[in-house]
Amino acid sequence: NNETFIFKGGVKEFIETIEYPVSYFDFETFQDAVPRFDNQRPYMQMPFQFSLHIQNEPLGELEHFEWIGDHKDDPRREIAEKMLKWIPLTGTIIAYNQSFEMNCIKELARYNSDLSDELLALNERFIDLITPFRQGDYYHPGFKGSFSIKKVLPALCPNDASLDYDSLNIKNGGEASLVYKKFDALTEAEIEEYRKDLFAYCRLDTLAMVRILDHLKQA
Repeated sequence: NNETFIFKGGVKEFIETIEYPVSYFDFETFQDAVPRFDNQRPYMQMPFQFSLHIQNEPLGELEHFEWIGDHKDDPRREIAEKMLKWIPLTGTIIAYNQSFEMNCIKELARYNSDLSDELLALNERFIDLITPFRQGDYYHPGFKGSFSIKKVLPALCPNDASLDYDSLNIKNGGEASLVYKKFDALTEAEIEEYRKDLFAYCRLDTLAMVRILDHLKQA
């Protein structure tokens, strides 16, 4: 199928579930075969970084917050505190493939039992931006049959250099995880360079969601 298909009713219904301010949220995680920290299971997803874009009104200005843990420390306390500090108390939280983010938050709530109620309350506010694409309400031939953000973004927002994953030094979550895990073997200067790359990658994941939703609103 070489034509774009938009079921406006379905897209509109999805957009009407969104409440402002909107928090666009994305984690990066690492896994260890042999746990390094207390209460860490083998191969457990350990969130070490997040990006958060906040938009107070449709198509509005953006605020951005980002955080990366110190590779020597268990990140799970500080990441939970920073999320609760920066994510607005009301409004929708948007993720792409939200089950990943929500499962990480469940684990953070289990680890930080004193913050559990606040963290689990975040999960009640999530909406998954993949929904209109997965449901078939919006199809573009540029998706090539995939609804991943890496396919949807360039199809909906072509020719925008600021949204080009290929221009980044880190291009996917797997690379982000590998880079973070080798920090132990690097100098401070090398770590600083890689931190910039990690921030750039994670920031694009949430900016991509902003631009995709902006596009859906104008569809």
